[in-house]
Amino acid sequence: MPCAAPCNWVPCSRRCDNLLDCGHQCPSLCGEACPETKYCQLCGDDSVKSAVVDWIMGSLYHEINLDEDPCVFPDCGHFLTMSNMDGLMDLKSQYDMSDEDIATPKALSNCSLPFSMDEVKTCPSCRGPLRNIARYGRIIRRASLDEATKKFMAWSHVEYMRLAEQLVNVQISLTKADKPPALPNATKSSKLVIAKGRYQQLRLLHEWVGNARYNEALKLWNRISTFIREVRKEEQPLQRVANLVRHASGQAQVTNDFAVDESVLQVKGELKALALSLKCEIVILTDLMTIRERLSAGRPKLKLDLTKQIQDCEKLIEMAESAQYPREQVEGHICLAQFCAFIRALTPESTEDSTPEEESSDVIAKLMEQAKAHIATARDLLNQYPSTQILEAEIATAETMLRDSVFYTEVSESEMRAVYQAMSRELSGTGHWYYCVNGHPFTIGECGMPMEQARCPECDAVVGGRNHRAEEGVRRADEMEDLGRGMGQLGI
Repeated sequence: MPCAAPCNWVPCSRRCDNLLDCGHQCPSLCGEACPETKYCQLCGDDSVKSAVVDWIMGSLYHEINLDEDPCVFPDCGHFLTMSNMDGLMDLKSQYDMSDEDIATPKALSNCSLPFSMDEVKTCPSCRGPLRNIARYGRIIRRASLDEATKKFMAWSHVEYMRLAEQLVNVQISLTKADKPPALPNATKSSKLVIAKGRYQQLRLLHEWVGNARYNEALKLWNRISTFIREVRKEEQPLQRVANLVRHASGQAQVTNDFAVDESVLQVKGELKALALSLKCEIVILTDLMTIRERLSAGRPKLKLDLTKQIQDCEKLIEMAESAQYPREQVEGHICLAQFCAFIRALTPESTEDSTPEEESSDVIAKLMEQAKAHIATARDLLNQYPSTQILEAEIATAETMLRDSVFYTEVSESEMRAVYQAMSRELSGTGHWYYCVNGHPFTIGECGMPMEQARCPECDAVVGGRNHRAEEGVRRADEMEDLGRGMGQLGI
């Protein structure tokens, strides 16, 4: 197996046959690195011989029969009997154990499931790492992989909030910025040729307006684009290890028993990043619409292709619907309607000399029909899911764009910040965390135990419970609590 994946072999429980430098038999296990000579049971000093190695029976090192119960020697210098360390490491959670007095692993019990370990196991005496102990590789790597996933979730949340804050600042600065000066009529090409690629198009738009007006917006769009690549499913720790295992399996190097539940992969990070990218472009285009008319006289004719933006809106809607995240689904519908409004405003009116390709009346009619359908769907979701109510003002803004061709935001600065805070609320609660039947996290305050029924703020599934018993399908999200505590310590 790749070294990052949980091990798929059954560890040996026999005493090592090798000899230490002193000539006596190694006190450790077969398959483990032999300890230094100072840990020899026969010729070690009194401090080693008198070490307590069986915490249950209180037995000292020199009293142990190493042939029956060898010892485990981590790098930190502390050591315990195999049976004690196996119990502390909860070896039975990953292996089927024998029925002997000293139980030993005999077979893998199941696929190593995500978040099946509460914590990364460490030395019970000093909390030093146990990564050098091959016997516990399955447990340690499973827990390490879970820990990496939690850190990925924490990082993506912090990065999203940082970028969202920057987007609000960019939007406010554009609203308050002086309008760029109009240029005198000049002899220029009658059509602006737009390069392929969204960034190139944004750069040409930036140059068309001039005055470095969109410098910060373009820098932010690039940072968001990088963020999208970093939070994709393929970049997440679980998926990357699964890909390594799949590759090794394809090379006939291993038997693949490492499974990744798609529901565990953090798709919401990608959804939020994609929505943020679309909103950044909407901020730029909204500002353009407010200054375009006064700048048009001295500049070439402006023509934009927003096809890729429409496709990304559809992708956002589809992904959010599949993962049952209605807030991001509503955002996708709103963004798509707004891009339809931009396309309508930028589509030239038909003239007597227009060719069939340039006819705009049919295009505009179809755009309006499409946009109204998306707004209606957003309204339906708003009525169905309470968590989407925070987007009411954004829907109203999109409706104004479509109805009146008025391009300005009716959402205040405080409302914009509240929207982004709401989109990441699940990582900043108190009480105990749980998952609903669809995998969405929620929190229960006070004692942290369910005492009444409620609805999931994301998908409206039944959550909570009665008499400290959770509803069927609701499960504890210990990793979210750990994550929340960690973020609290960071001051987030």
